Amino acid sequence: MGKLETAPDQKTIDEKYDFIERWLPAHYTTSVNIILKEDVRKPAYIRKVKKERISDQKILDALYKVALLNKLQVET
Repeated sequence: MGKLETAPDQKTIDEKYDFIERWLPAHYTTSVNIILKEDVRKPAYIRKVKKERISDQKILDALYKVALLNKLQVET
C-alpha cells in the first residue's frame, strides 16, 4: 500500500502551525486582537485555535503575523 498524501493546503497549514509553535511569544492574545481590529475574539478562543489547531483562517493569519514579528524582534 502507498502512503497517504496530504493536500498541499494542509501541508501549508501545518507549516504555519509549526512556525507559530516555535516563534509565538508567551503573551500573544492581545497582539492577535490588535491585528484583528474589528473582529476581536476572546483570549480563550484564540488559545483554543492555537492549541487544538481549529480551522479559523483569520485567527491563524493573525497568530502567524504575531509569531513573525516576534521572530524579527528576537533575531535583530
